[in-house]
Amino acid sequence: MSAGTEAGALLRAEIAEQPEVWRAVMRDQRATLEAAAGAIRAAHPELLVLIARGTSDHAAMFAQYYAQVRLGIPAMLATPSAVTAYDAAVTYPRSVAIAISQSGASPDLLATVASVKADGVPVIAVTNTLDSPLASAGDLLVPLHAGPELSVAATKTYTATLLTLLVMIGLAAGDSWEDWEARVAELADQAQDLLAPETLPAGLVDAFVETSHVMVVGRGYSMASAREGALKLTETNSVPASGWSSADATHGPLGQVRPGALVFVLTAGEVTRPAVETFAAAAAGLGGTIVAVGRAVEGAAFTIPLPERADAELPLLEAIPFQLLALVGALRRGVDPDRPAGLAKVTRTS
Repeated sequence: MSAGTEAGALLRAEIAEQPEVWRAVMRDQRATLEAAAGAIRAAHPELLVLIARGTSDHAAMFAQYYAQVRLGIPAMLATPSAVTAYDAAVTYPRSVAIAISQSGASPDLLATVASVKADGVPVIAVTNTLDSPLASAGDLLVPLHAGPELSVAATKTYTATLLTLLVMIGLAAGDSWEDWEARVAELADQAQDLLAPETLPAGLVDAFVETSHVMVVGRGYSMASAREGALKLTETNSVPASGWSSADATHGPLGQVRPGALVFVLTAGEVTRPAVETFAAAAAGLGGTIVAVGRAVEGAAFTIPLPERADAELPLLEAIPFQLLALVGALRRGVDPDRPAGLAKVTRTS
């Protein structure tokens, strides 16, 4: 059986490529990332508009937090349905838009880009598909250069997008390229150590396969990881999973925790850890099986340790355990995570 037809072969290979993809971004993309950062600075924006769908929307959510912290300006997630369903003509203050799409082909994203440009807002296009409509529509193109991604579940394009946004915004805030080169080189080495499925704790895959419900809870920069981690588990394993901020999860979603529910808590971030630990204690009290991703917490049944990093860099590493669990869990269930039932690689929402 060829590597292309073996169940999970595509997903396994694309997960493994991520450290080299990150190194390639830093090796090949200096000119485009510095140009994008310069465009943001030159515009002196009062607002950053982030246009994305699906997995790319989770990367945009991270950028929303990071841009507000580093650039000190508001950042918003665009609402494509306002354009495509309600035909809204939005007037923006002095802004820069970043449109993010692995395929660059989603009709409602492209319609939103056209609407933003019609109001005179410059658009930075971030895509892995250089001949896509989005690549042509942007005023400035930042390619991901992640290589072909054939498994339905996005892995290397997601983390390549996170890295691209992290470095772009960091440079716009005044960081040096040389500093980011060193930081990403270390991140890639640490990611390499996380890639083996054996890094998942003994018994976790069994608990995942046996559970009827999964929650993933983070806060701040890790909110994107909570949403993306839940999506990876849902789309590959057909298990109900939801991603939450610990603040929001305490106001309602905590009530769905029952004995046997698997609750992942993202505890690597120094600033947000206390709030997540408080939620973990409450969920454990309701009988949830707690999985700490980052630092160990009291009462956790499993811990997936992560290297210590600056909080904003952690989402790159937080994604990997969920990708691995999605792969191994699906194979344990007897399903092919490369070809989830009812899903396609490119979703053309309108």
